[in-house]
Amino acid sequence: MIWLERKYLSMVASRLDVCKWKNENTLNHRCPYCGDSQKNPHKARGYHFVIEQSFVYKCHNCGKSTSSVHFLKDNFPDIHREYLKEYLTEKGGKIKIKKRKMPSANDFKFTPKVTESKVLNKSSKDLAAVAVPANEKNASREYLQARLVPDHIIEQLWFTESPESLHLLCDKYKGRLGTDPRIVLPIYSEIGELIGLIARAINNAPLRYINMRFVDDVPLIYNIQNVDKSKTIYAVEGPIDSLFLPNCISVVGSDFKKISNLKDNAKIIYDNEPRNSVILDKIADVIDHGYSVCIWNDKRVEGLKDINEMRLSGLTTEQIVEIIDSCTYSGLSAKLKLQEYRKV
Repeated sequence: MIWLERKYLSMVASRLDVCKWKNENTLNHRCPYCGDSQKNPHKARGYHFVIEQSFVYKCHNCGKSTSSVHFLKDNFPDIHREYLKEYLTEKGGKIKIKKRKMPSANDFKFTPKVTESKVLNKSSKDLAAVAVPANEKNASREYLQARLVPDHIIEQLWFTESPESLHLLCDKYKGRLGTDPRIVLPIYSEIGELIGLIARAINNAPLRYINMRFVDDVPLIYNIQNVDKSKTIYAVEGPIDSLFLPNCISVVGSDFKKISNLKDNAKIIYDNEPRNSVILDKIADVIDHGYSVCIWNDKRVEGLKDINEMRLSGLTTEQIVEIIDSCTYSGLSAKLKLQEYRKV
């Protein structure tokens, strides 16, 4: 019941930092999970927004993603209890909670299953019906060039001034894509089937990224179809950062366990956030699971959050790769370096 969730989010709004309703379906505030920006107390990167008639929460700093009801449970248990009472009253009965099996790395080894939603021919040709190439003279090309994305990479991307038209690729997204002009980064499976896409706003939209999934049970990994698995694979969080490194993929978030089958050759690259406790805990976790991870301890990248910022600072791709290679550790050495990194 979307109205009920909106009511209880409004009740806690005064208890959240820098909190404001952007519109009736979008609530913005500082993230209570990670604390948000440590440098700018006015920066707010936590958003509640509506998907399929229910509010969900997403933080664009730490990557935390959950339902808004669970957000209330985590942060305002007293309000959550009141919500449940009213929910039960409205439903006139008890809530049946279905136990779910917790996902593991093996859960990603599935045969792709097409959703019930309409999917076209699952090729880049379908994008031409709803978007234009980003290398044409349009706002996306200027945006990407300003961020120093190489021209040969821009040629692989798309742009739409009317993102709502993207629902023609998968009709379950109808009415959910907004009006902000966006760069479109298609996501293919390892065998080259179009399984989803990332739509990145080029303005100051509350939602910088919209992820669309066309196929169930297949993880969204940007550029997985192009990497050479016999060589070092650089794995980053954000898809934009992946555009600057060779043989690179993006896990479209911070869940690197979805690439467990690439563990032997992959170098995990989190954003450079030594004071972000959420990211630090995730680094410790992938170390425990046997991954090789980049721990940014080179003075040339101090204060630079991600790969794109490093390029914009004047570092070349070759220099960034050299820094990553020299800062990548595993096992005990990684744990020791992480301890030093925490003190930065």
